[in-house]
Amino acid sequence: MTTTRDRLRREIEDTRLAFHRLLDTIPDEAFFLPSGNPAWTVGQVLYHMSLAPRFMVLDVQMIGGQRWIYRLVPRLFPKRLFDWLNARMTRVAAGTPTRAFVSTEYERAHASIRKVLESLSEKDLAKHAPYPDWDPLLSGEVAMEYLFGYIKRHFDSHAAQIRQVLRIPGGEDS
Repeated sequence: MTTTRDRLRREIEDTRLAFHRLLDTIPDEAFFLPSGNPAWTVGQVLYHMSLAPRFMVLDVQMIGGQRWIYRLVPRLFPKRLFDWLNARMTRVAAGTPTRAFVSTEYERAHASIRKVLESLSEKDLAKHAPYPDWDPLLSGEVAMEYLFGYIKRHFDSHAAQIRQVLRIPGGEDS
C-alpha cells in the first residue's frame, strides 16, 4: 500500500530531477537575463526555487503545533510586505548565481525537506492550519500534505516563466 508520505517523497524527488533537467537546458549566459518574473533574473528565479522547501521546515513546525502563529503573521506581514521581502531577500541571497551555486542550494533545500518529511507520520500529514493569502498556490486552509505539494506547484510555476522567456520547450518533465 502506498502511503501519503510515499507519494509525497516520490513527487518531491521527481521535482528535484525536473529542476536539474531544467537547469541543464539553461545556458550560462542566460542566468543574467530577465526571467519573466519582473523581480528577478533567470538565475535568481532558479535560486528562489530552493526557498520554498527551505521555508517549509518552519511551516511544518507551525502547522504541527503552533497554529496561532498563522493568525499573527498576516497582521505583522501583510502581502505587500511579504512580496517586497521575498523579492529583495531572493536577490540578496542569490547574489550572482552560477549553475553550481544554484544546484548546491537546491540540493541542500531538498535534503532538508526530505528529512522533515521522513520525521512525520501519516497523522501529521493530515494536520492543517489557516495559511496567509500571500501566494495563490498556497493559501487558505492548508493541510500538511498540501503544503508538501507546494514544492512541485512552486517549481512548475517558475519553470514555466523561465521556459517561456528563454523559449525552452518542455514542461512535461515536471
